[in-house]
Amino acid sequence: MIRGAMNESSQASSAGVSATNISSDAQPLPGRWTALTVLALAQFVLVLDSTVVNVALPSIQRQFDLPEARLAWIVNGYGLTFGGLLLLGGSLGDLYGRRKLFMIGIATFSGASFIAGLAWNADVVIAMRFLQGAGAAMAAPAALSSITRIFTIPKERTRALGTWGGISALGGTIGAVLSGFIVQYSSWRWVFFVTVPITLIALLLATRFVPESRAPSRPKLDVIGSILITLGIGTAVFALLNKGSKSWTSPQLVGELALAAILIVVFVLWEKRQTMPMVPLDIFKNRNRVVGVTASVLFGSVLSTYFFTTTLYMQVILRFSPLKTGAAYLPLGLVILFSFPIISALVPKVGIRLIMPLGLISGFLGLLKLSQLSVGGTYPTDVLPGMLLVAFAAACGFVTFTIAGVDGTTEENAGIASGILSAGGQIGSALGLATLVSIAVSVSATKSANGTPFPVATVAGFSAAYHVAAFVLLVGAIIAAMFLRSAAKNTAAMQPKETNVDVPESDSVNQ
Repeated sequence: MIRGAMNESSQASSAGVSATNISSDAQPLPGRWTALTVLALAQFVLVLDSTVVNVALPSIQRQFDLPEARLAWIVNGYGLTFGGLLLLGGSLGDLYGRRKLFMIGIATFSGASFIAGLAWNADVVIAMRFLQGAGAAMAAPAALSSITRIFTIPKERTRALGTWGGISALGGTIGAVLSGFIVQYSSWRWVFFVTVPITLIALLLATRFVPESRAPSRPKLDVIGSILITLGIGTAVFALLNKGSKSWTSPQLVGELALAAILIVVFVLWEKRQTMPMVPLDIFKNRNRVVGVTASVLFGSVLSTYFFTTTLYMQVILRFSPLKTGAAYLPLGLVILFSFPIISALVPKVGIRLIMPLGLISGFLGLLKLSQLSVGGTYPTDVLPGMLLVAFAAACGFVTFTIAGVDGTTEENAGIASGILSAGGQIGSALGLATLVSIAVSVSATKSANGTPFPVATVAGFSAAYHVAAFVLLVGAIIAAMFLRSAAKNTAAMQPKETNVDVPESDSVNQ
């Protein structure tokens, strides 16, 4: 499901750090790997939270006697505020300080998680999911852009960004595994409580190990631009998440998407007239960045559909319990865990132009295999082979999407570039649930109406969704192969000659 950067003023911060000028040829910042650990830990929790709630939904529904329409907002509320506020979060981090926004976001997320776990009615759970998404929208772009500013050596930056991408992929998988165990052996409330201690640890460590940074030449927030893009993206995400069984020609859906398009067009026209725009439009002149965001949208749409349909197949057709369903995703997590460090090490040697298409082709083949699911299928022969290929695709994809998506960023635009990349994944996820899942439902309904038995019709719908998803990844692989540069640019080389970055004191951190 599922970034930010740093630079504060030349004054010492309250965390006990001193300002130091660094340039692209400066010595590596001390404690940079510790900072990466802190930021990646927070990212892991943010992505985990987007999937860990899913298996707990039936338990929440039973306790509060929720209708399906309201239950959906426990998932959609998080996605709406997370996706809708990401660009604003990235811009605020650039302007007011990335560590500051990261800490505010993590604190908001942690507090909302705790209250959701204590919730006395469904309204509290839904409200806290909206608040969790807002906190994640502040923390995620601030954390990713911080990494791009902390690591000044090209090979180290590639390795750090690869680690970040791999942790993102792993978080979503662990969420699916963990939720099954929690629901089986404990209360649904622990899907919220489990993230609290981790986020508090990240919050405490950030004050000590993560340096502050900000864009030096952006004196104020583009208020009108912020409102326009937040409403535009938020409206688009809302329309897609709220589509449900509505037709694509539904007046309500068409009206909402048209309003979103108008808001985004007005935003672009507004930004063209600003001397200090919220989103400098030349940020899209970097081809790798555009390909990274495009691939993130496409893969996000497929991955959300994969989890949705595969989980249903295992529970409805194979009759897996929530615990067994969660355990069934362990191979997915293990492949990602062991693949992404290797992929991160290979990127500087062979380049993202080879690895990104390779990963997307792996996903294409995995989805083709999954499209052959049958009513009489089994986990080892029908589910596992495709799962392993999709896992390798996720490891390759999240590593290379991240590296390409922040390629060539500077102190001025690292936060907003990270926000755009994160928003791409969130919009892709909503788009996948709105389109590919709708295809599955439509095919199943048509076959059922023609007298096909329910299990056969259901599997036919899954197969149709997998076929379309495979085609989406094939298109992504072609785009990546055609338009990526042979290697991502060195982001450090794109930095201004000097930038002020607060560096933790050398006696408080170890390299």
